[in-house]
Amino acid sequence: MILSACSDASPEVSVLRSMESLEFNPNHVVTSSLTSVPLQATCANFIGKIEMSLDGGATWITPTSYDGTAASACVNGKFNVSLSNLKAPWSSLAIAAGQTLKVKFRAQPRPNNFFYKEVTVLYSPSSTRSQEVLIGSAEQAGGGYRVKSRLRHQQQHVAAGGNFKIKGRITE
Repeated sequence: MILSACSDASPEVSVLRSMESLEFNPNHVVTSSLTSVPLQATCANFIGKIEMSLDGGATWITPTSYDGTAASACVNGKFNVSLSNLKAPWSSLAIAAGQTLKVKFRAQPRPNNFFYKEVTVLYSPSSTRSQEVLIGSAEQAGGGYRVKSRLRHQQQHVAAGGNFKIKGRITE
C-alpha cells in the first residue's frame, strides 16, 4: 500500500502576471494636430472593462462609444483608442497651443475593483517662421537668401543640397 500526503500545511497561490496592467507607451504625447491622436497600451487579459474620461474624471464613457474601432476591454494583450478634437467633449473646447490635456482611464480586472491610469497630451502645433540667413562663397559673397521653415519639437538636423549646407539652431 502506498500513502501520499501533502507536506505543506499552508499552500500559497501567486499570480505570475499583474492583474492591474494597463501600460500606455508613451503616456505623455506631444502632437501638432488634435484631429487624430492614437493611444496604444499593453494590458493584462484579465481586464474585462475599460472606461475613459476626457473631463478629468467627472464622466466616464466606454472607448467604443467614443471611437468605433476601439475595444472596451483588453484584446490579445493590447488596447487601442484614437482621440480627436472633432468629437465631444474636446470639440467644444478652445484648445490653445501649449495646452496639456489629460485623459484618464479606469480598468476593471475584478468586479467592484478599479485601477486608474492617466495619459497627458501636449498640443504643440507647428508654426511658420521667417529667418534671414547669409549664404555665400568666395565668388558670391554675402548673397542674401530667405529660408522659411516649420518649427516642431524635434531634434535639429543638417540640410544639404546644391553645393551648400545650412546648419544651425534658433536662439530666440
